[in-house]
Amino acid sequence: MTRSSLRVEIEGFKDSLGVEFEDKGLLELVFIHKSYLNEKGGRTYKESNERLEFLGDAVLSCVVSRLLYERFHELEEGELTRLRARLVNKRALAEIGARLDMGRHMRMGKGETGAGGAANPTILAGAFEALLGALYLEAGFNLVSSYIERVFTPLLDGSFTTPGHFDYKPRLQEAVQRIYKEGPVYRLVSESGPAHRKTFDVEVYVCDRLMGAGSAATKKEAEQAAAAQALKRLEAEEGARQQ
Repeated sequence: MTRSSLRVEIEGFKDSLGVEFEDKGLLELVFIHKSYLNEKGGRTYKESNERLEFLGDAVLSCVVSRLLYERFHELEEGELTRLRARLVNKRALAEIGARLDMGRHMRMGKGETGAGGAANPTILAGAFEALLGALYLEAGFNLVSSYIERVFTPLLDGSFTTPGHFDYKPRLQEAVQRIYKEGPVYRLVSESGPAHRKTFDVEVYVCDRLMGAGSAATKKEAEQAAAAQALKRLEAEEGARQQ
């Protein structure tokens, strides 16, 4: 496989990004796995995509951290860190790389290719991070930030609806039921903004006591934010009683 054939092959991929790479070699480098450098076709490349992967990882962490900081006002540092780790991990990035069909364009050594490297989560995740690094170098932080936001917003939207550490409502329900033998009550306090950018304000009560409040773009997210605040307060009260 020649260098020129890779350039032709990724033209369609480039078009799907909506970015015209002036540095054609930069986009090619995204798909060069380190195992390819010793192959006949890979000897024209001076490096693999690993340095781009390093850069893309840093950019991704920065942008996702900002998205979480701006969206989840009720979460403290530890919870934000865990949520970022849940969103930005090898499996999640590999799934994005697979959706972009990046494996089809990867250039790898024969052994890696024979072992199914095109579907290897580590290789796909690395290629996606390398792509972010290339976008940053080619078009700057604002563009890559917008791209990351577009890709990760659906994952953020699902972070409160999928089972996991951040599903606060069931955790609050269990704690309140255990302590008070009844469940929490959620109340929609207000709903404001235009239809495409609504804000929901929700409060949660335990035994008629206001225990938490949350605001978010959906009622479900607002309830989760309120539950997170209530759970923290409930745990603090229970800890004080045990002292």
